[in-house]
Amino acid sequence: MAAISRTVIGIKEGNMGDAYQLVDAQSHLASEIDGMIGFLAAQTGENELTVMGVYESTKAAEAATPVVMRAMGTMASLMEGEPNRGIYPGVWFSE
Repeated sequence: MAAISRTVIGIKEGNMGDAYQLVDAQSHLASEIDGMIGFLAAQTGENELTVMGVYESTKAAEAATPVVMRAMGTMASLMEGEPNRGIYPGVWFSE
């Protein structure tokens, strides 16, 4: 079964645009992650950004944690607190 990761990040007020730019700048790291199908970023609150990844398996999602945390580290100056990442079994649908 596929796995879905969800990382919720509190963003300091007025920094959402910069946060999106940093996510975009770090998107190349996805190619380093074995078993990653894709990812997305969405503003899920006034000052909240949620990044979700889709993986072939829970094992692949867990193995990606160091790369994800390295990418999140580049955003530290824009964050309110630590990012909260969870991994869940799930299903990916696409055309």
